Amino acid sequence: MGDTSLLSYDTLVLAASGAVGSMTASCITMPLTTTFTRLQLEDQRKSKGPISTMLELVRDEGFLTLFRGSQSTILSVSISNFVYFYSFHGLKRVTGVASQTALKDLLFACTAGCINVLLTNPLWVVNSRLKMAGLSKDAAKYRGLFDGLMKIALQEGVGSLWNGTKASLMLVSNPAIKFTFYELFKRHYSKATGKAVGGYSAFLLGAAATAVATILTYPLQIVQAKARHGKIADLEANPKLQQIVAKILRENGISGLFKGLDSKLMQSVLASGFMFLTYEKISAAVFSALGSKKLQKC
Repeated sequence: MGDTSLLSYDTLVLAASGAVGSMTASCITMPLTTTFTRLQLEDQRKSKGPISTMLELVRDEGFLTLFRGSQSTILSVSISNFVYFYSFHGLKRVTGVASQTALKDLLFACTAGCINVLLTNPLWVVNSRLKMAGLSKDAAKYRGLFDGLMKIALQEGVGSLWNGTKASLMLVSNPAIKFTFYELFKRHYSKATGKAVGGYSAFLLGAAATAVATILTYPLQIVQAKARHGKIADLEANPKLQQIVAKILRENGISGLFKGLDSKLMQSVLASGFMFLTYEKISAAVFSALGSKKLQKC
């Protein structure tokens, strides 16, 4: 397997490529991100489909509302994906695994997901509140990501920055499923075509893997979003997961756990498609121009 150091040039390139790719995808799909976030957090808002909901938001609040909290979202996405990609590829390198299988990829993806959640959950707690900035008194008081981190820690306690961690840890299944299917699709694609994955193939394979993961884990994403937001009508501050689930089922039934799925699915599929495309292109370009310290795939 060669060099098994956690601090490696190849792993750094792959992590940076993943961060840039996710940042690019986040910029492109920001209106859809805002749409499904609002649907997840606003119980009174009816789900009318992604386009109809976007038009409704623009009509009622103006075009810029679609980009509410965009700076914190892009920063959170880039940091989160850098941590995830570095952990994923770093673990594969450190363990010295020579051959890839779906089970091994799933194990590495789950471990990388847990590392990512524990390190970056505070960013997403603040981001979920900034998305509601101007719509609630609590969100309006944060001037930005780092200001939000400090104020939540001081006013609500450091532990509040890890609201929704339990749901997030369960949701490591989402990127785990996504990356496992993506690696599986890549291997089958390369075997069938004799070509390396890149360009349109990366986009399509990434989109397909993400669609599978999103549909399977969406109810957990609903619960996670509400837990991170921290305050839910008729519930105590920082409610437990079972309380959130019970409230959703009581008020909206099973369909409440899938509210905004169409918007989320559209955003996730497009974002992951662009992310994997950019990720493959950037990493291939860097390795081609500067070389790789490890010739075989890690």
